[in-house]
Amino acid sequence: MAFTFDWLDPWYPIDDATTQTALEAQLRREISSGHVLYGETAQLIARRSDTDDALFQLEGARVAEVHLTWRKSPEPDPRWPATAIFSSLDEWARDAMAPLHRALSGD
Repeated sequence: MAFTFDWLDPWYPIDDATTQTALEAQLRREISSGHVLYGETAQLIARRSDTDDALFQLEGARVAEVHLTWRKSPEPDPRWPATAIFSSLDEWARDAMAPLHRALSGD
């Protein structure tokens, strides 16, 4: 899924199918039945260059910012992987990406 979107550091889009497949599989591996994303279809669209955070497109316009744990099985605590869900990519950009960019760039 390609987005025409102004990504701000440290976020960057992922267009590589191999990376998308690998990180989507990792997310599925980590999700337990009590997790907020359990049963959701999630497609990787971006990553943070400085952490293990990834941005996934959910059904509808929603997106989820997820801090992957790299566990090889479902997390026993459904709070992990840490996840924030936004109603749209624009909401995420305004409420998460832009403030982070300003904080890291000293603006």
